[in-house]
Amino acid sequence: MRISKELLLESLTVEFQKKNKISIMAFLPFIFTFIWVVLLFVSPLLLPPNTVYLGNEGKVGIMDNSAYINSHISNPFIRGIYISGDYMCHQHSNRSFFINGNQMPYCARCTGMYLGLSFGFLIGALYRVRVGFSLYILVIFPLALDGFMQLISPYESTNLMRIITGNLAGTFSSLIFAYVYYDSHPPTHESI
Repeated sequence: MRISKELLLESLTVEFQKKNKISIMAFLPFIFTFIWVVLLFVSPLLLPPNTVYLGNEGKVGIMDNSAYINSHISNPFIRGIYISGDYMCHQHSNRSFFINGNQMPYCARCTGMYLGLSFGFLIGALYRVRVGFSLYILVIFPLALDGFMQLISPYESTNLMRIITGNLAGTFSSLIFAYVYYDSHPPTHESI
């Protein structure tokens, strides 16, 4: 099967189209992810300095830091944010940012993904953005390659590379989600 140049170029494009009417509901994913990102950055600030250090032994999908989190974070709301990170992220300290001497609830790559999701949802609320499938694969490939190389070799990425690759993957994923959702569910509610 041969792929034409036109089809290949189309799958590598991004098309922006300003929306004629902007739905208030279209901003909800942005609002929720933005609040979540703010909480990720504010949580370590609200704790006493040098309170949270989660080590480098955590695994994704396993509650392996919960005993430490429960004993070192008294605020139940902030504790819940860190516990969510315990389950959804490895929380390795050498792959995380520190604020106020406290490790953030999620690693740099996960933090970048949440930042990207928020940014992409904002763009998706204002514009109709169609991302070509091949471009999406190219954009998330650095994240996959960076993580995979760390897994199988002595290569160690940097937090800057992790937040950039996470941000790209999050941004383009939310753009695709917004496009698919609003293309198949045209807004029928009040518009701005």
